[in-house]
Amino acid sequence: MDRTMERAANFLPRVDERGDTNEVSRRVVTLTAPASAAAEQYRTLYYRLDRLRARRPLKVVAVTSALPGEGKTLTAVNLALTAARAAPDRRILLVDADLRRGQVGRTLGIRGTPGLAELLSGECEVKDVVRRFQATRLAVVPAGRAPEEPAQVLASARMKQMLQAVREGFDEVYVDAPPALPFADATILGHQVDGVVMVIRAHVTPLKVVHQAVEQLGGVPLVGCVLNGAEQALTSDDGTYGQG
Repeated sequence: MDRTMERAANFLPRVDERGDTNEVSRRVVTLTAPASAAAEQYRTLYYRLDRLRARRPLKVVAVTSALPGEGKTLTAVNLALTAARAAPDRRILLVDADLRRGQVGRTLGIRGTPGLAELLSGECEVKDVVRRFQATRLAVVPAGRAPEEPAQVLASARMKQMLQAVREGFDEVYVDAPPALPFADATILGHQVDGVVMVIRAHVTPLKVVHQAVEQLGGVPLVGCVLNGAEQALTSDDGTYGQG
């Protein structure tokens, strides 16, 4: 990574604001339905994490799941937007580190490239990949193009340097991590962050699979789980809330 990298937050006034509320997924309920029960659950999750911060370092939080489709991306996006609304004096960053199937850009209606993959390959600089989401305090780094060896990229020295840079430039960093099974990506990321939240799809993800994912993550700082889609009241009208 460029030795002259500036603090990431310095790029905020110049980042791309190309986001259209018409393109944002309606399941980003903290934006599309802030008074809903689902949005309130994200606020509850945020404040629980905030209380943990009073007792332990928790600046960089990764969100993962056992398998795809359990709602990890929507949880990460809604959590980061909740943070930006709840703490307007803090600098909030959302990083899409799912280099196999990044969905943050599509979910928020922002350009997906260049992104983290291009930054880590040395094709661009931090200022080229950090985007401000609309008029909020939320900055976003999309995943970019899928590299040939995502696990190797996430384990690289450049990734460690990038995380160190955002630690210095932002107050809170949320990372959308790949699912824990069957790849090593989430475990690699889990050992580079301060805490990991696992999203579990209620009535869908078998308990055995959850245990396997926790074992796969062995040793990462797992701070809690989110039971997604547990109640009909918290689902979208078509019952698909939380997929992503």
